[in-house]
Amino acid sequence: MPRVLLVGALAAVLAATGCSPAPAPLSERVAAFEKLPDWSGIWEPNVFVGEGIGQALSPEGLKNGAPLLTAKMPLNAEWQTKFDAAARAQAAAVQADPDHPPAPPYPPCSPPPFLLGIASPALSQWRITPEEVTFIDTINFVRHIYTDGRSHPPADELWPTKMGDSIGRWEGDTLIVDTVAIKPRLVLFTFFALDMSEKLHFVERIRMVGHDEIQNELTMEDPVAMTGPFTLTFKYARVKDATRMIDETECDQITDRNPIVNGRFTAITGR
Repeated sequence: MPRVLLVGALAAVLAATGCSPAPAPLSERVAAFEKLPDWSGIWEPNVFVGEGIGQALSPEGLKNGAPLLTAKMPLNAEWQTKFDAAARAQAAAVQADPDHPPAPPYPPCSPPPFLLGIASPALSQWRITPEEVTFIDTINFVRHIYTDGRSHPPADELWPTKMGDSIGRWEGDTLIVDTVAIKPRLVLFTFFALDMSEKLHFVERIRMVGHDEIQNELTMEDPVAMTGPFTLTFKYARVKDATRMIDETECDQITDRNPIVNGRFTAITGR
C-alpha cells in the first residue's frame, strides 16, 4: 500500500477507536512557539536577592519583602479571630526559645504549600510550551498550568491538593492563571498556618516586566473566610551567578543545614 494511503488508513482507525488525534504539523507547532514570550533563564523571588548564609535576608531583600510581610488579608470576623489566635500562638512559641524558632508547619525537606511556595527561597525555571507552562524550582515545588484550552474538571472529579488545579491562557505576553481545589490549609509568610475554606481560589497575572524581572500579580478569594479579594504582587529576579538547577529536597532533617529537633530549628546563622 502506498505510504499516503497507509497513513490515511491509520488515521481513520485511530479516529474510529477514539484515540487521541495526531499532533499538529511541525510548522504549526513552530508558529505557536513563536507567539510565546521567552522566560528562559534561572529566577529567584526578589525577597531573597543577596541572601546571606542561613536565614538572613539582605537589606535589598528586606525592602522587597516588606509589602508581603505587612499585607493584611480582608478576613471576616470569624476568620480574623482564628488568624489572631494563630499569630499569638506563633509569637509565644518564638518567645519561648528565640534562638531556636519553630520549624514551618509543613514537612521539612519538602516543597512548601502553594502560596508560600510561590515565594520560596529557591531557584526556579519557567518551561513554556503551547499546551502548558511548568514552574519548577530547586526544592521540588512543581506547578502544571495547562494552556491548551481545557477547563477545570467537573466539581465531582476535583479534590483538594497541595498545588490545586491550574488552567491558563495568554493575553498578549501575560499569562492569566486560574487555580482551584487548593488544600485549604494556607501557610502564610509569617510561617504559621490558617485553615481557609474549600472555596479558596486564586487568579494570577504573570508577565515579564523587564529583561531581569518577572511579576506575578496574585489575587486570592475565599467568600466564606474573606470579605473581598486580596491581591499580592510577587517579583522574580533573574539569577546571574548560577548556571544550573540543583535538587535540594534530598536532605536529612536531623543533621543537614537546618537540623530540626522537637519541631524547632537547632542551628540559626546570621550574616
